[in-house]
Amino acid sequence: MLSGKKAYICSPLSAPEAREIHHNMYMARLYMGQMQLLYNCRAFAAHAYLPWMLDDSIPEERETALRIGLELMDLCSVLIICGRRVSSGMKGEIKEAFSRNMDVYWYDSEERPSELTAVQSWREEWDAL
Repeated sequence: MLSGKKAYICSPLSAPEAREIHHNMYMARLYMGQMQLLYNCRAFAAHAYLPWMLDDSIPEERETALRIGLELMDLCSVLIICGRRVSSGMKGEIKEAFSRNMDVYWYDSEERPSELTAVQSWREEWDAL
């Protein structure tokens, strides 16, 4: 289904504590690896590494990080929502993916660890946001 495609990983980064942010960075790297192994696609996740360089709590640096994420999204034809929580940053990425007519999937490693769910039916809901 995704073999040979480039997929943008959309998962939470923001959290109240630094250790939770680091956990979310780790999860983004884990999701990248899982998508590559399960679906033979190239996966991109700016938030897997950028927080080591840019501070999400500084508005200018957060904007830079979000811009870099959108640049990486330009390379991709698919967006994969990972996990069960959708952060404010993720909402913007999902809306952007729909506006670009990208294929959007949801991956829940807890409930369905080897399955992607197409979420094209969400498009109208996100357009209203």
